[in-house]
Amino acid sequence: MTATRTRTGRSASSGRDRFRARRTAVERRRGLKRLRLVVGLTAVTTLAVVVIGFLNSSWFDVDEVIVNGSVKSDPGLIVEAAGIEPGQALLELDLDRSAEAVQLVPWVGTALVTRSWSGTIEISVTERGPSVVLDAGDGFALVDDHGRQLEIVEARPEGYMPVVGIEGSGIAGEPAPQAAIPVIALLEALPAEVERQITAVVVDGGDLYLRLEVGGRANFGDGTDLGPKLQALETMLDRVDLTCIDTIDVRVPSAPVVTRIGAVAGRRDSSPDQGTDGSVTSEPSEEPDYAAADC
Repeated sequence: MTATRTRTGRSASSGRDRFRARRTAVERRRGLKRLRLVVGLTAVTTLAVVVIGFLNSSWFDVDEVIVNGSVKSDPGLIVEAAGIEPGQALLELDLDRSAEAVQLVPWVGTALVTRSWSGTIEISVTERGPSVVLDAGDGFALVDDHGRQLEIVEARPEGYMPVVGIEGSGIAGEPAPQAAIPVIALLEALPAEVERQITAVVVDGGDLYLRLEVGGRANFGDGTDLGPKLQALETMLDRVDLTCIDTIDVRVPSAPVVTRIGAVAGRRDSSPDQGTDGSVTSEPSEEPDYAAADC
């Protein structure tokens, strides 16, 4: 009986020792894992601090700003608008904001700003082109197809149709009067054959007119349905006797109307004309656009 009790006591003691050993080993492994985690996080944090400091050091400053695509625009003005100068940290630049600022420069249509970690900033721009020229005080405003005044020049450039009845503000970068938008659309849609017979675009009371080379003018009303109206005008110019024309009214393109000046200056011909579809003319306008002594 005594021997049996002795063996049992030794077995229990050995079991407790093994349990304590296992628990100690588990705790040691947990401690090593925590130590590795702390060391890893410390290393990552230190590396991040070093990298950020390195990127913000003089090694990653702006060394040069290059402007591509500017012909009419002053490259210096573009760089100034971008707000980027040599010595700035590359990491701190807001390239999208710089591009938006550059697009406010009068001649600039689109802008893309990119950086190279070697220290170079590239500003690539595409420029706008003038679609119409407006009187602007003592000069002339070049206006693009979106109605932005691009530049103010002293003399009217050749090759642009005169526009009567609206004026620009004379400040580059500002929008032209809203009435310029339908004028631009009309000029862009003008067929070459019609353009050869036109001397000016007139804006009068919100309506659009084309002044005819033979005298008189074509009335377009507002700026809607320009395609059908131009087609009707082209047909009328080709098929109708243009002698003593006062007005070709294409406000209703399916039923164009012609009015003529009378045989004596200042008198109107009371007999109606007919359009190509048989429509009857209306009364002529009060003031013809040319001398009518022969009518």
